[in-house]
Amino acid sequence: MNNTDFVFIDSDSALVEMVTACLEQPAIALDTEFIRTDTFYPKPALLQIYDRQKIYLIDPLKINDFEPLKTLFNSPTTVKVMHSCSEDMDVFARMLGCYPKPLMDTQVAASIIGMDFSMSYQRLVESILDKKLDKAETRSDWLQRPLSDKQLAYAADDVLWLLDVHDHLVEQLNVLGREPWMAEECEGLIARAEQPIPFDQYYLKIKAAWRLDAQSLNSLRSLCAWREEVARAEDVPRSRVVTDAILLELSRQRPDNAAALSDISEIRYGTVRAHGDAMLAAIAAAEAVESDNYPPAMLPTGNLEARTALKSMKQAVDHAAKNLKIPEALLGRRRDLEAYLFASDPASQLLGQGWRARILTPVLDPIVSIYQAPSKS
Repeated sequence: MNNTDFVFIDSDSALVEMVTACLEQPAIALDTEFIRTDTFYPKPALLQIYDRQKIYLIDPLKINDFEPLKTLFNSPTTVKVMHSCSEDMDVFARMLGCYPKPLMDTQVAASIIGMDFSMSYQRLVESILDKKLDKAETRSDWLQRPLSDKQLAYAADDVLWLLDVHDHLVEQLNVLGREPWMAEECEGLIARAEQPIPFDQYYLKIKAAWRLDAQSLNSLRSLCAWREEVARAEDVPRSRVVTDAILLELSRQRPDNAAALSDISEIRYGTVRAHGDAMLAAIAAAEAVESDNYPPAMLPTGNLEARTALKSMKQAVDHAAKNLKIPEALLGRRRDLEAYLFASDPASQLLGQGWRARILTPVLDPIVSIYQAPSKS
């Protein structure tokens, strides 16, 4: 088969026929094309499926009833094979309200068998199958109709080789005995999609938040939760509402009236006019919170003891990854080490669970114990 041999699905009846055929297969390749340049939510533009028999290009703009697709996504006997699927999960949540299960992400599988971390689909196909893919249409307008021949060929390519890659990766996972690792990772992908971050936790994503004192951090929590509500309600990117930098400055200064708000040089007049009252209300709500209910201090990564502990932890992770011949970032990234070091219950963190825990807790726990010892005395 080549990538010009595809079936275009643009009716509910055709979708039913496709799903019936796919349900007979043990695995299907799955991908999406979407636009997310000026909106909060992705705009689904195309779904691609390959079942080893046919390539299906599904036009979501023409489908009225997605229930058959939900049936396929929820079928326990058909594995859905994807590559780097985290953003696709947002598409499925918006369009279907469900996620593909069981799932195998080939980007994750590649890193588990020792290939590069976060390897692109193009590189993976070339490395395993010696096939070169044309990625020229990556940023084209997928909502235009009709789609061009080049777009259709590109979309078909994204699933045509995915099952062959999957077969190779599964074979290597079996050889290494790492199928349980793969299962845990894909279950984790689904779990994170099904359990989104609460609005009042989005302040933790602001990179410089750790520099704020407790009262300012409390204001940032309130402002970030407000921004999240607005961005979703208006379907615009968070930065279109107000940038992280402005939220940080508002949290530091905590203005309590329109004049004080306007005096903050970083804030544009248009932002004050559109959201000034709401931002002041968010700050006022935070000011009404008792200090006992302020969010906990951010991780003290700047002090000498923490830096020393994190350095030792990183060396331990790097050594373990080298022995296992896997990327260090797969085993544990900096933020994972920080979370483990400062957690009241390290077993609740990524590095304290599943296959990572079996490898890392024997070497990380002694370091954590030394770091925490002064506070326990």
